[in-house]
Amino acid sequence: MPYAEIDFVQWNDRSDEAAGRLARELAARHDLTLVGLRGTVYAGRPHRTALFDRSGLRFALVPGGRPTLGYDAARFRPGRSQSDSYADSAEEYGLPPLAEYLDAMTSPLRDVDLPAMLVAVEAFDPAETPVSPDDPRVGELVASIGHRGDGAGTVRAADGLTVELDHTGQVARAWEVEEVDHDEAMAALAALGLRTTSPDEWEWACGAGATTLFRWGDDSPDDGYPVEHRTGAHRTANLWGLAIGQDSYRYEVTTEPTVVCGGDGGVTACGGSGFFLGWLTLATAYRDEGFGRWLASDDGYADEILTRPVISLS
Repeated sequence: MPYAEIDFVQWNDRSDEAAGRLARELAARHDLTLVGLRGTVYAGRPHRTALFDRSGLRFALVPGGRPTLGYDAARFRPGRSQSDSYADSAEEYGLPPLAEYLDAMTSPLRDVDLPAMLVAVEAFDPAETPVSPDDPRVGELVASIGHRGDGAGTVRAADGLTVELDHTGQVARAWEVEEVDHDEAMAALAALGLRTTSPDEWEWACGAGATTLFRWGDDSPDDGYPVEHRTGAHRTANLWGLAIGQDSYRYEVTTEPTVVCGGDGGVTACGGSGFFLGWLTLATAYRDEGFGRWLASDDGYADEILTRPVISLS
């Protein structure tokens, strides 16, 4: 069977021995290191996760099939706190009824044919270059904020240098990002033998076929925005083993320049638009078409261009 035809049922119905053999074949065929196979459960759904490494980038097998993507707001039954939060937002910003708004902010229902593929576990910025923690600029940036080892955090300089600190205040890693546009980011990925996801592939990679508003269900916290919750279902690797759709500030671009997924750049949270609207940006089928068009326009600007690298299975 061609690797691209591996689907969810076929993959999980295989014996451990057969799955291991197939995973080793995939690794050898695509010059990868098999990290391992493990049984996982996410939102009550079991799956056998296969993880691979390619020059420090980790990938997970995402089976193919003919899933139904998108969302139909008619099936959403909001909890009391979600209804109350949206009612407050609607009154303040003149929004339509909830179902109408959900339909406008999510992609439509559709059936699509998708091949199996290897998808990066973490989002990746192809314009990102590692910087040694010993680089003098790193020390200067950390010193400039007067950090005294009081917890993990991330600090950024105007020239694109970013430093990530661990819980002791020591430099965990540092990098700088060159400003690039969508075409340049795609070209940089291609130079690495990779591509990013299409909008359909991103939804499938994120939701793994879940029919609920979010990949974990229909519920959402009522005491803060996603960025304020360091733990929870949104911070847990999804069914395929991907860290995806965790922070609305860290949206991801797709093959379509005007379609971004997994967030809105923090617009909702930063503007204090309401907790439900803030969590909605992590909905699997979320689409802020206005933000996407702006980002792709001459006026658009991004501190980073995050992609979800894909290795196509041959």
